[in-house]
Parts: sequence; C-alpha cells; structure tokens
Amino acid sequence: MNDFDFPHEPQNEITMTDSEKRKHKSLFTKLCFAFLSFMLISQGISLLAGDLLYAYAPDLLNSSEFVLILSSAIQYLIAFPILFFILRSIPKREPVKNELGLKSFLKYAAASIFIVYIGNYISSMIMMNLENALGTTPENSVSAILDNTSVILTSLLVGIIGPIVEELMFRKLFIDRLTPYGDAIAILLPSLVFGLFHGNLYQFFYAFLLGAMFSYIYLRTGKIIYSTVLHVFINLFCGVLPSAIFGMFDYEEFLELMLEGTITDAYINANMLPIILLAVYEFIMLAMVGIGIFVCTRNLRNVRLNKGEVRFPKGAAAEIVFFNAGAISLITISLLLIAYSTFR
Repeated sequence: MNDFDFPHEPQNEITMTDSEKRKHKSLFTKLCFAFLSFMLISQGISLLAGDLLYAYAPDLLNSSEFVLILSSAIQYLIAFPILFFILRSIPKREPVKNELGLKSFLKYAAASIFIVYIGNYISSMIMMNLENALGTTPENSVSAILDNTSVILTSLLVGIIGPIVEELMFRKLFIDRLTPYGDAIAILLPSLVFGLFHGNLYQFFYAFLLGAMFSYIYLRTGKIIYSTVLHVFINLFCGVLPSAIFGMFDYEEFLELMLEGTITDAYINANMLPIILLAVYEFIMLAMVGIGIFVCTRNLRNVRLNKGEVRFPKGAAAEIVFFNAGAISLITISLLLIAYSTFR
C-alpha cells in the first residue's frame, strides 16, 4: 500500500567483523529474552495464583470473568511494567512520522478483515486435522472466555485495553529497537513473537499476519495511534461482537437446524433479533472481506520495505536475528506452551 514517499535505500554491501556481528546478535538476544521474561512472568504468576485460588477460593476459578480480570491484571499491571523496565537499556529510534489519510486507513481496515478471514481459515483446517487425528476437539480457550464473559467486560479488556497494551509492546517498544535494521526484520520478528504471544493455534496465524500489517502501518507512519485504533476495531468487530450475537440465542442449534433444513417459522419468530443481527453482521463481514481481497491484490505489489542503515553480510541476517540464545529460547518455550494449550 504505497501511500508514502520512501527514502533512498543504501545500495552498497556492508561488511562486518565478528565483534560487530556479536554486538548485533547480543541486541537481538536481549530483546527476545525481554519478551520471554514477560511471558514467563505472566505464566508463572498465573499458575501461582491458580494454585492459591484452588486451595483457598476454588469457586472463583469457575468464574470466567474473574479469571479474565486476573490474567489481564497480571499481564498489564505486573509483567508489562517489568518488560518496559528491561527494554529501557536497549537504544531506540522511532520511525519517521507521517500522516495516514482516512481513505488509506479504511483500506488497511478492509485488508485486516481479509487477513483475519484467511488466518481463521488456516487455523480451522489445521485444528480440524488435529481433531481427526486425536479423536477429540482441542480446547479453544479464547472462545470459551468470550462466550462466558459479559460483553461489557470483554469489550473493555479484550477489545480496548488489550490492543492498547499490545500495540505499545509489539509495535512501539519492539519496533523502535529494530528500526535501524530495516523494515523486513522490524516486521517479521515482532509479528512472529506477537503470534506466539497468543499461546494457541486458533489465533497464531491471523495474529502473525495482523501483526505484520500493524507493524507495516507503524513503520510507515511512526504513530502508534493508527495501528492501535485498527487493532481495537479488529478485536471488537471480529471477536467481541460476534460472540455477543451468538450469546443471544443457541447458535449451535440454529446452525444445525439450518443445515438440516428443518428450521420453523416459530423458531425464527422466537429468535428474530439475533438472527437479523447475525445476518447483517455476516453481510458486512463478507463485504469487507471482498473489499480486502481487492485492496490486497491491487496494492500488494506496491509494498516497499526500506533497508536500514545496518546491513548484514549475505547469509548473516538469519543467524544474527533468529539463531541466538534469546530467540531460540523464546520460540521453543512458546511452541511448548502452544502445544500444551492445544493437546491438554
């Protein structure tokens, strides 16, 4: 989406000494260990809190609203400040600031809806194959939380506060430390960590793709407000809103009756409002997916990624960025947590 002018990209290859490579590798190690610390602190305190509640107040664990509030408080009020403190020692540089017009923002919104659709499709296919292989349905903890928590609470924590904190973490704090290395690295690494951060296969693929979109927007504008507003919109429109509609009636029963062709006028009259809302929502969703396909196919070839002033010798980028102690530990532990979440 070629909305801005780009600075001249350096053309000369830059050689690096072994000490320079170790210096850059150390930076990526520190970055990845910082985000690994965030995840481990969140998980560790959550497990400790769960054990204490199980011992002294087990009834609270049956409240999905309490669990959501507790997990959000641990992440946003404890783990996030620690992450911020750790990252303070790593030099940062903000991207160049540009304005994003309303037309361009709407294009990105439609493209994001399409990305969610594609990501959900990939996740559904993978989970369907896992279900057939395991003979059981892997738990979708996200849907369980949304379906059993009040709309007001999920709107506040999942729809608004969550995106604000996540954009500060994965775009502002992360990318500001990667700007000198060029757009490709500043998009790929935070997006991968953002996908892994969600901790389950149901969300990984669309979170990774959306993370790439949000990162690109931040790099092009230098303003976190654009990706944050878009993130809030996606969480509310694609997560909270459909869950609220499904909660107004027995959606599984409705779907079964529709597939069997046995739905009656009495059933429709008894569930008129949620059926109308669902139909309107699906129409808007499909329209935005269609617009998103058009936007992506028309603009994808115009996407340009700036090369930073730090240029790695050929073949050295992957080793420095991904094959360091921090990245290997972060990716390995994240995959283990995803496996645990999927197969438990």
